[in-house]
Amino acid sequence: MTLNRWLPGINRGILRYPHPRIWRKNCFTSAGLIQSRTPLFTWAQPFTFDPVRNRIQTLFCLRQRLESFFAPMPRPLLQWLELHAVPPPLQEPVWREVLSFWQGKRVAVVRQAAYRGAYPAGPRQPWEKTVLSAFTHLGPFSFLADLGADYFVVRQTPDPETFRWRDKFLNDPDPAISFQGVELWQREQEETGGLLNCGDIPWETYDLVVTLDVAVPTRIIRMTRKPVWAYYSVEAGGALQKDSLRCPVPGYHLFLNHCFRRYRSRPLNRPHVVEFPFSFQSASAWSQLARELGREVPRKGVVADKPTWASLSNPHAFSEWRPCAGDAPEYVGLMSSRKYAVRTDPLPRWGNWSIEAVQAGCLFLGNPDSLAMRSLLFPELVAKDAETARPLMKLFNDNPDLFDSLREKQADLAEYLAFRRPLADLRAKMRQLLER
Repeated sequence: MTLNRWLPGINRGILRYPHPRIWRKNCFTSAGLIQSRTPLFTWAQPFTFDPVRNRIQTLFCLRQRLESFFAPMPRPLLQWLELHAVPPPLQEPVWREVLSFWQGKRVAVVRQAAYRGAYPAGPRQPWEKTVLSAFTHLGPFSFLADLGADYFVVRQTPDPETFRWRDKFLNDPDPAISFQGVELWQREQEETGGLLNCGDIPWETYDLVVTLDVAVPTRIIRMTRKPVWAYYSVEAGGALQKDSLRCPVPGYHLFLNHCFRRYRSRPLNRPHVVEFPFSFQSASAWSQLARELGREVPRKGVVADKPTWASLSNPHAFSEWRPCAGDAPEYVGLMSSRKYAVRTDPLPRWGNWSIEAVQAGCLFLGNPDSLAMRSLLFPELVAKDAETARPLMKLFNDNPDLFDSLREKQADLAEYLAFRRPLADLRAKMRQLLER
């Protein structure tokens, strides 16, 4: 367990706003952790700068226990709230309770060999080396970095529920060829070693097991009594994701839904669903990765996601821009050295990259219409295209105090939505299950 490093600097990730009297008693209440006598609605100003009107804009705080009332609202209004309203932060005493709960808890993260993302199999090693060996997505590495989780890669079992990865290929021109590619990938991993059989892992020694896709079959889960079993669908919006929002795979207790909405209103999460991003990552863990690579350098320039870079009509005119590229160490080094991160391509994406950009230390600008999860943007950071982003960045460079203010607010919100609130929610769900 590695949470002790959070305790001395406990105030770092708590949202900082200019009116402490408004926020002091507010806290995270959706999991019933603590009650507050503050109003359900309050203005929080000044907050951010409006370059058009040359004044500070006003955002407002809405308590999260109002989420169920938001569900009938029109979708455009819900999207407006994701940019203009903010949830109250976790108070320090509540966060200490959350940390205390996770002290001493044993966690396992399990990748199914059919999944091409996350990290290769191998002997236990420092979490930084594991994450920096990632094939593609860095994944929910705060389980390893901040909860001290063990990491396993397991072989495919013959149970039908463990073949749900096939759903993503059913619309391919020839699904059989796609299946063969995955099976070849599984055989290649056998040659490199490190794969385990599901039945050989001592699951009873863990308090929480998190699988990437349905890695462990129901029959094995039902042979265990102690762990709480949770899983992701690694394909956000896929068939497994949609089915799991209605009910979990038999045997599993919780479904981690990929989301990080400020207000979890549509769909309202059912009792087994936890609002939990796939990029479950803390800013502290990102800083540690940068230190591991020796990449703590002054920030400058812009990083753009690949679709945005590809959409530039004249890349040579964007000399300070760089596309996301390279293996995991190169990617972490790039993200840890850039001042801005931009995504403006109109093709819809889920939005996990916005978490990685902000937690890595960038100020994220983007087109909210292209993001399923737009929650880390503020009105001042909306850029519909690359040409719109350039004058915004010039404004921020010319006004360092404005840049610092926006960067701080966005960083605090990312820490809350991508790390603190999910961890608090998961703790509350586990306590409910353990009390049954």
